Amino acid sequence: MYTLNPNLFIQIENGEFVLWDYNNHEQYALEPDYLNRLLEWSKGSVTDTNSIDKELLEANLLVREIPTEEKWGWDVLSHIFHKGTQNIPLTEKKLSNPDEWVDEYLDFCEGIIDKQPNLFTEHPGTIIELPKPDISLYEEGKFINVLKDRQTCRVFNGETMPLNYLSTLLFTSFGLIHGEEWNELSENGLVATGMRKASASGGGLHPEEAYLLVFHVEGLLPGLYHYRPQDHKLTRLKEGEFEDKMIDLLYDQYFSAGLAVGIFISGRFDKAWWKYQHSRAYRNVLLDIGHSSQTFQLCATALGYQTWITGAFQDTEVEKFLGIDGRTESALFFVGAGIGEKQGIDQRTIDRLISRK
Repeated sequence: MYTLNPNLFIQIENGEFVLWDYNNHEQYALEPDYLNRLLEWSKGSVTDTNSIDKELLEANLLVREIPTEEKWGWDVLSHIFHKGTQNIPLTEKKLSNPDEWVDEYLDFCEGIIDKQPNLFTEHPGTIIELPKPDISLYEEGKFINVLKDRQTCRVFNGETMPLNYLSTLLFTSFGLIHGEEWNELSENGLVATGMRKASASGGGLHPEEAYLLVFHVEGLLPGLYHYRPQDHKLTRLKEGEFEDKMIDLLYDQYFSAGLAVGIFISGRFDKAWWKYQHSRAYRNVLLDIGHSSQTFQLCATALGYQTWITGAFQDTEVEKFLGIDGRTESALFFVGAGIGEKQGIDQRTIDRLISRK
């Protein structure tokens, strides 16, 4: 007898039941008879096999034996994401030598070049000039000391950050530190479809966007800003004192109070869709955001600031606040910098721990 493939989910789309085998990356449109047969198998009520079962077995929707796997520790959605983005082949055929690999890759790139979206995001608003980045601010610190000094801080005192420090921090964290030209490409007659920053990024696409909540920065009105790496400027999106709003959006993580600046880092999925069209690329976008957030933390630490990060926030409310659609661009992480006490545990938490003993 057979059993149901454990890696299946069903979506209703355009009047059809669309079934995904997310482990094997196969998709099927199911007629009602086939769906009902799978339901019978799932209830363990099948006693005799029939012709439909043979087709379901050939499609791997029924299996002779369930592979032994250790228990998955999260929910079904996370399992679908994990399995559904594994083992994606780069090509549809086995390539016999490196030249074939290069030729297929170049053919692929030539076929999609006209579909490339804009590399840089533009928002309506007041454009704010930033001082020229002062790279000399990094000259005193040793890299090993920066690595050791970086830690999560949960006590900030609201001290003002000089504007040239913010300018330098943004440029080295999210800016075009190598310049606008990608010389290795232009020198070989190739079209640049990405950009180079301090952080690694799949295909050089750099899907990350930095939305600043400015609280205590010399020369900048408190409010919401978007960083423009293409010309190292800011677009002011909203004026206002948004610290209470930020804490609310961050699920009441009160220890974010006192930051000089907080940054929601979003991911522009459309910058990855056009080139990497399989769901595995979603992993790469998440990794890219992680790369840029770590670069921000190290750069801020090297400038003498403490940092705090979180991935816990109200996604849809944050996206409404930022003015992004949550589909082609979505908020993925939050980082902040300020002057603090280098305490990973704030006094309120310590007091509560003591009182509960």
